[in-house]
Amino acid sequence: MRNIALYTTCLLAFWFSASAQATPCLDANALEKMRQNELNYLLNRVPPAFKHAVDDGKITLTMALAEGVACRAQATFNLPADDLAEGNKVLEADPAKRIILFSQGYALPESTTVSAQFEVDSSTLAVSHQDILQTAELGKLRASISMLYATLSQSRAVLAQNQTNSLAWPKEFRDNEIAQCSARAKATNVTEACTCKIDALAKVVSARQVEYQTYLRSNPYASATGAGNTFNALEQQVSQDCGLQLANAK
Repeated sequence: MRNIALYTTCLLAFWFSASAQATPCLDANALEKMRQNELNYLLNRVPPAFKHAVDDGKITLTMALAEGVACRAQATFNLPADDLAEGNKVLEADPAKRIILFSQGYALPESTTVSAQFEVDSSTLAVSHQDILQTAELGKLRASISMLYATLSQSRAVLAQNQTNSLAWPKEFRDNEIAQCSARAKATNVTEACTCKIDALAKVVSARQVEYQTYLRSNPYASATGAGNTFNALEQQVSQDCGLQLANAK
């Protein structure tokens, strides 16, 4: 009887141990929340060319458990080959800039499929502080994606000579631009003058290019590149033509 009891105890202990090992630290729902959290994190911090690629369905992110490690996840991004090629082309035209950025720990993604593993708190789904540092896998991954889309946002912001735009601005975006203009402009009829200005800009630049310009103006380093010079000149001209005096730059 004693042997049977001992055998039963050992069997139960093994079963509970195996059951615990078979139960993942992060289930499918947790992984999906982490995937969305990571995507939202980047959407709120990476320059607008990243958002545009996500909106166009060109970027995908998957989140999975890292093999054999408890509470460790792996994020895998699939990036557009065209975006990576364009980013490399821009930096190849300015090798000094590439060298400076590389010396500061920044580099473009090495391929269209990039991934990183990181520790996570299963109760809060918070990423370990060590893993968000730029010396860690996830930190490096975030920095490389940010560099790619900062490069693209700056490059795409530049207006081509004699360019025109045939893409209608989304109504909500257009209304918001008119409202922002009205809040800081002076004119006999501010709403009419701002509508005139926005309509004039829309004939030349796309809504996305305006988003690139907004990014440039929010980032002193990006603004210093001169990528916004042609847009600034156009904005000043159409503002003058529409009878506007802007209290400050957009």
